[in-house]
Amino acid sequence: MSKKGYRLKFKAKFLVAIVFVGYFSSILFRQELEMHRQKKRIGELRQEISQVKQDNDSLSRRVKHTRSDEYVEQAARDKLGWVKEGETIFIEKNKN
Repeated sequence: MSKKGYRLKFKAKFLVAIVFVGYFSSILFRQELEMHRQKKRIGELRQEISQVKQDNDSLSRRVKHTRSDEYVEQAARDKLGWVKEGETIFIEKNKN
């Protein structure tokens, strides 16, 4: 009878060991999946940051251009119809 008790204890220990190995394997697998998702997300965010930096640079150049005297003068001519002193204005007649 002592052999049966030993066998049951060995089988129980083996079963517990398999359960632990399975449990920890599933945890490791889930962690690997999560790390893969996080690395993918980091890559996406880096691309987004790069795009935002390019957009920011473009907008900075545009702001700098709009503050220039040439832009202000062109906008005054185009949008407001202003002319410099001494310039001749030509107005085209409608052919209707």
